[in-house]
Amino acid sequence: MSKSQAVSQGRKFSQVIRGATAIFLRDGYAGASVDDIARAANVSKATLYSYFPDKSRMFQEAMRAEADRLDGGFTLDIPDDLHPRQAIPLMTARIAEWLADPDRVRLYRIHVAEARRFAALSANFHDRVLHIVHDAIRPYLVRWVQSGQLCIEDTRIAAEQLIALASAGLMDALLRDRQNFPSNSDIQAISQSAAHLFLKAALPAPAELLLSAGSR
Repeated sequence: MSKSQAVSQGRKFSQVIRGATAIFLRDGYAGASVDDIARAANVSKATLYSYFPDKSRMFQEAMRAEADRLDGGFTLDIPDDLHPRQAIPLMTARIAEWLADPDRVRLYRIHVAEARRFAALSANFHDRVLHIVHDAIRPYLVRWVQSGQLCIEDTRIAAEQLIALASAGLMDALLRDRQNFPSNSDIQAISQSAAHLFLKAALPAPAELLLSAGSR
């Protein structure tokens, strides 16, 4: 990175990032004005440009800072002794609720909207969200497979599939309707359907079916 492109961090850097984030999430990249960002950050435009060479760098740093805030934000409070039949519905509900949170929806929308202009930034955001959720749920799947409660060949792929099921249709709906967020009943319907489908595929076959198949 050349000196003219470098980002400088001064005393009011965090203040500027917060103001820039608020305006970018409200107005998008193209609609955000430097004047509005300066007002939101309560600094002068000269201060903005002392930290950032242009609006593009300001946007990238603001979105990276928001992505950093996601770390540690997804947790699962599921008792270790709970059977997958009871635990998976709780898990899919938590995934859907977390993804549909208004703050994360706004981030999702702006990264989709700016995917062409900031391709690497957008890709990194989506990968980060996936890994945050994936890393939280996979240990449960591994434990259930080891105990014989689930029949899964690859827990990494299964975790990705569970996330996809829990968010099926949800994110597309959030993109189509930018004024509203899904209701709790919508989220519950999606998550319960996801849990049912996943369990149907992952639960071991009943012993009588295995015996019947082996006798053919």
